[in-house]
Amino acid sequence: MSRHFPALRGVAILLVVINHSITLGLQFARNQGIFVPSWQKYLLIPIKEVGIFAVPLFLFLAASYFVYAAQGKSLKEMFGLIPKNFLYIAVPYLIWSLVFYLVVFLIFGESNSVIGYAKSLLVGYPNNFIPLLIFFTFFAPILIWLSRRLPLLIFGFFVAYQALLVVLLRPDLFGNLLPAWTAVLAPPIIRLPLALWGVFYPLGIIYGLYSDKIKKFLSPKNSTIIFLISLSMFALSASTQLGFTNFPLVEIITPLFGLMWLISLKREQIPFVRFFERIGKRSYGLYLTNLIILNILLFLILRSGLRQFMAFQPLIVLLIASATILIPLVCMEWIEKNRGRSTYRLLFG
Repeated sequence: MSRHFPALRGVAILLVVINHSITLGLQFARNQGIFVPSWQKYLLIPIKEVGIFAVPLFLFLAASYFVYAAQGKSLKEMFGLIPKNFLYIAVPYLIWSLVFYLVVFLIFGESNSVIGYAKSLLVGYPNNFIPLLIFFTFFAPILIWLSRRLPLLIFGFFVAYQALLVVLLRPDLFGNLLPAWTAVLAPPIIRLPLALWGVFYPLGIIYGLYSDKIKKFLSPKNSTIIFLISLSMFALSASTQLGFTNFPLVEIITPLFGLMWLISLKREQIPFVRFFERIGKRSYGLYLTNLIILNILLFLILRSGLRQFMAFQPLIVLLIASATILIPLVCMEWIEKNRGRSTYRLLFG
């Protein structure tokens, strides 16, 4: 386990919060008919786009931690790790998803039937990568067993499978390139998350098993090359979001190179590393609560006579992103200290 991984979890959750703060801030302003100057959009949209690295990083790190916990264990013993992992993923997800549904009902009047809410939970609304995380958690022992024997084949398979799903789900780009029967290869519920992020959990497992070899490959020279590739591809992705270019698929490819660069870093190279480690320790709880808090904060801004400030989106984003990190962070630390680790994990994972 690399020493900087706890800080990378903090980086990932910060990217999520910034991405959601910008997306919701602009959305609230648009829905209220508030004019946001173009220069603000040109500033904020590229910053928002950095969020494409967040979920891949979460999946990669989750897999690496599972491999760490599975060290020295047989296949049967690895399956024994699943119930507790599943419990601390699923129970907080259920709790905070229900809180989210209550909040959007109270704020927007958005409601659904019991079956509709059950479907939303199943497909991961609003936390769309959780079903994929659960899927991989159940299959992690098999992936570890296979990756111990055929790591390159496993990686190549998931790269190819993710590419296949992209072709299937984007007929607007590829047309009917594949025969109709291949649609059965796109599983329900997780087909879109797999198409976006399918390779990253297996990659985390492979890294956990072969970290020494991968670290040798990620030499300073190679990591610099990977960084430059990542930067170039990210620029294309951001320019596509701004409408200057049209490379929609680059958003799927870029995180792979960005992730490889991030894992090549050393702990001392990460600025504010202790802060990132602090929020990284609470990253799952922050992920589950961030949309709830952001919606409440933006609603309160509009209802408190501060509507005019929505035209200053960089300021709004800075304020709501900071509050969305700090408020639940303090609450989670208090709960763990005063109610114990078991209660904390059931609430926040």
